[in-house]
Amino acid sequence: MKKWLSFFFLLVLVCTSAFGLAQDLRVDFYNMGKADAMLITTPDGSHILIDAGTNKGGKMLTERFKKEGIQTIDLMLITHFDKDHVGGADKILEEFSVSQVIIPDYFKESKQYDQFIKALDNSPQTTVTKMPAKKTLSFAYGDASLLLSAAQETFYGVDEENDFSIAARLTYGDTRFLFTGDAEAPRQRELLAEGDVACNVLKVPYHGNVVDASEAFLSACHPEIAFIPDSDEEPAHPFVVELLENMGTDVHSAQDGDLVVLSDGKSVRIG
Repeated sequence: MKKWLSFFFLLVLVCTSAFGLAQDLRVDFYNMGKADAMLITTPDGSHILIDAGTNKGGKMLTERFKKEGIQTIDLMLITHFDKDHVGGADKILEEFSVSQVIIPDYFKESKQYDQFIKALDNSPQTTVTKMPAKKTLSFAYGDASLLLSAAQETFYGVDEENDFSIAARLTYGDTRFLFTGDAEAPRQRELLAEGDVACNVLKVPYHGNVVDASEAFLSACHPEIAFIPDSDEEPAHPFVVELLENMGTDVHSAQDGDLVVLSDGKSVRIG
């Protein structure tokens, strides 16, 4: 009997090594038009929300999460405080138990920011972590790991807060996802300098707008799959789309609807 048990566990180990990890990791890229919201569901059941779209998008997310039986958000990352990233965060805090919120360390004068901070104040169970310049944080969720890196500078110019975007690198086995907020040229160059931007799946920065670092950055990422949160009214720049397609990337626009990407730890696929 012991020999059969040993053989069984050895077979499981070999199969896991050959074909990927035991369970899939899932990333939902939501169609919110020109706004960001993505949900990572790790194999251990953790939920990580990266940005929460606009106010309207937050309402959509709460309805969807309730239908899917999601009760807790383990971590909510707000990459920066533009209304199309933080606008729906107050709705998430009001409707769900959010264990931890991570934000960049700066202040913004806006209605959406004020609503978000008020919702945080009314969520005593939520741990809030600010990431100052040059800060990195790492988290482990079973076999999945998440590395966050803050911007390198404290000032990029008046009304240039896009470059405060916190970047998130998600690793599961041999597969990698990169989430870039609205990183413009300075922030993209910072990420290039940090290295390690090659990924299987990329959330294209800045809604697919072209900046002078776009070619170098996207070429270094060289993703298999890319998602662009753009809209019919404000589509991605053709140069960005063409550059990605020319390197063999499967490019998806929010105009086409939601995108689900699954990873078994060895490869990624559309769900």
